Amino acid sequence: MFKKVLAAAATSLLLSALAYQPAQASWFGGARTLGDPEISRAEPKNTARAPLAYQVFCLRNSKECRKTKGASSVPYTAGLAAKVRRVNLSVNRSMKWKQDEREIWKIGGAAGDCEDFALTKRSQLIRMGIPAGALRMAVVKTRKGEGHAVLVVRTSKGDLVLDNTKDEVVTREQTNYRWLAIASSDPSTWERL
Repeated sequence: MFKKVLAAAATSLLLSALAYQPAQASWFGGARTLGDPEISRAEPKNTARAPLAYQVFCLRNSKECRKTKGASSVPYTAGLAAKVRRVNLSVNRSMKWKQDEREIWKIGGAAGDCEDFALTKRSQLIRMGIPAGALRMAVVKTRKGEGHAVLVVRTSKGDLVLDNTKDEVVTREQTNYRWLAIASSDPSTWERL
């Protein structure tokens, strides 16, 4: 019975999320922006709501989004750098970029958009032993003003960015992106940047 109620609630939220899709574009320059006073009042200073499609993803994949007690950053080592490079390259080569018809974030598959690449990389790195709290989803704007999502690995030497548009892992400063928000060590809470 509980599973049926949970499934009905998730379906209801998903349907409302799909119907409310234009507002989700606020992360990527839609009608409402992070500077909107209504949004600013809704969240404490420097925090932001996770993108709506990410919230739906978390409802469907609660194990991927639970708050962890692990480290919120990891020591930078040659071994870590090699793992991160290997996963970034592997996922970039194994998945084909394809724009979502509806904004649905997912892990894996033969094709997906930027969020799907980033979530797949996050999942693989967790399975390789990197603490989930150090792996952060982030939303940015490109130089052309397009919305984009990447995975950030927080390390003792700064943030490393795994991006489906680049096979090379770079630092945050090397991306030329305008950073909007990033998940905290608790994936359900996001921070404005």
